[in-house]
Amino acid sequence: MKSFLAYLFNICLIIICVVSGIKSIALDPSFYEKRYEKYDFYDTLHVSSEDLNQSIHVLLDYIEDNRDDIVVYIDEQEVFNDREKAHMVDVKNLYQKALKVMYVSIGAAMGILFYFLLFEKRYLSFLTRGFLRVLYTVLMLLSFFGIWIFTDFTSFWNWLHTLLFTNDLWLLDPRTSFMINMLPEIIFNQLVFAIVFYLILFIVPLTIFSIYYQIKKAPIGFENS
Repeated sequence: MKSFLAYLFNICLIIICVVSGIKSIALDPSFYEKRYEKYDFYDTLHVSSEDLNQSIHVLLDYIEDNRDDIVVYIDEQEVFNDREKAHMVDVKNLYQKALKVMYVSIGAAMGILFYFLLFEKRYLSFLTRGFLRVLYTVLMLLSFFGIWIFTDFTSFWNWLHTLLFTNDLWLLDPRTSFMINMLPEIIFNQLVFAIVFYLILFIVPLTIFSIYYQIKKAPIGFENS
């Protein structure tokens, strides 16, 4: 049971890391604004920096549930059409569900940690072993998806959308959609890599510590005692 709880604790840690990475990177307006400036989106889309930056702020505020709609105007014309609005409802619902999963994971991780602190003095032995077991699965997934993303990001991105959404509202027409033009594939490509890098920064020190602890500190056969 303790080994299972340690495994579950570390699954919760990974979930917390992934969702917090999405929250801190994907919901940060500066991530997009820097790339708008770098790739000169303002001239490409024929809009001012103020209007384009306002548009991304509106979208992110809506996803964060800080506003009720994505109604925004440029030159007295509404920016987002009905299909884009409907898609953003799906995006917002998905993100809010992810937040709930993260909060449940935080609660579960805290409960498991509290249990170990109270009833198991070798808690670090169990938790570090559990982390290394979860790490094996994480590395397999990162390797598989990493190769896929590097070789064919478009295919990966389309697959992810079919997995996460039950409709085709995410298929936006560049001829009529401002949203797809202000958020092209190159933005999401860099976003995915940034989140993966965030996850790696989280994993590396824990991996080093867990390996060290298992080799130097953990009692031999502790899981069976």
